Amino acid sequence: MDDSRSILLVRASGFGPLPAIFEQRAGEQALWRVFEQSGLPVDVIGLPQTPVPLPAMISLFERCAHELGDRTFGLEVGFEMRRAWGYGLWGQYGATADTLGEAIKRYNQTFWAHASGGRLELVQSGTAMLWRHVRRDLGPPAVQHVDHRLGPMIIIARLFLGQDWSPEWIEVPYERDDDAHLMEDRLQVPVRFGCPGAGIVFKPEDLCVQRSRKLEGMSKVITLREVIADSILSRAPEPARSVSAIAALRLLDGQTDIEGAAQMAGLSVRSLQRQLMEKGYSYREIVASARSARAVSLLRETQQPIVEIALFLGYEDHASFTRAFRRWMDCSPLEFRRCHQPTAVA
Repeated sequence: MDDSRSILLVRASGFGPLPAIFEQRAGEQALWRVFEQSGLPVDVIGLPQTPVPLPAMISLFERCAHELGDRTFGLEVGFEMRRAWGYGLWGQYGATADTLGEAIKRYNQTFWAHASGGRLELVQSGTAMLWRHVRRDLGPPAVQHVDHRLGPMIIIARLFLGQDWSPEWIEVPYERDDDAHLMEDRLQVPVRFGCPGAGIVFKPEDLCVQRSRKLEGMSKVITLREVIADSILSRAPEPARSVSAIAALRLLDGQTDIEGAAQMAGLSVRSLQRQLMEKGYSYREIVASARSARAVSLLRETQQPIVEIALFLGYEDHASFTRAFRRWMDCSPLEFRRCHQPTAVA
């Protein structure tokens, strides 16, 4: 493993409609299987703001396409993000801009709030303007994950340029493969392979065009502050912040072992421990922080028995969980629940 790499994360909203499309075509059991093979808990489907490791996201796209034998699966997922805000608040923030140029500027400047390890940029390509996503080198580009980005970019452009608009050409970072013609047939647009990133082109004057239609379901203005969602240890330095996100993700399946966290981070256990120690953290402290946040959420929002919550969070018994919870909150789980009645029943 390359211990020098940082941990790359993307929000679960990047799945888009992938789970629904795949389950409809392959069934529920197949959906559970591909999530498990990718190292992701199925429960993350309902938690779109949850950070997930980018390699796991890429793996899920590729496994789904392989399972279905469908070269255009990534494109299908991308174009089914019919609303330009398919990426949660981050998507909404750009879509509510006054002009296409302003929308692209918003997305480019805040891409870090949605994902790490890459960038969105607007560059000149001949007489055209090219809007593209360039990811940090992760080895061979993943075809399906790359393709799924194209649909939302085209949808966003059509908010301003009209539903019949199409780019003059599209660029992708991978080399042409034997089934690439299926992708080209689906897009009905020339595709340039082996480029620096995945992107679409505009005429320079297109950037000044105002939105052509009202956004349905958008009754409020999305602010930059809302785009930057807090997570556990959100102000901690890397890699503590990323490891905390991984710990919270794995807790959805009740997993707390450092070996699994290191594997998901793409690091050896020793390297993970060393990098955390250099920033003044330990894995044990990070798991405790993730457990605390998850316990508070379960006690507030569900009526799940406390002993079940304890076991779910990886404690051996009710007493161990109660002792830990007292350290966090200065009260027992039962006392906390009595003061914070559930707002929803799971």
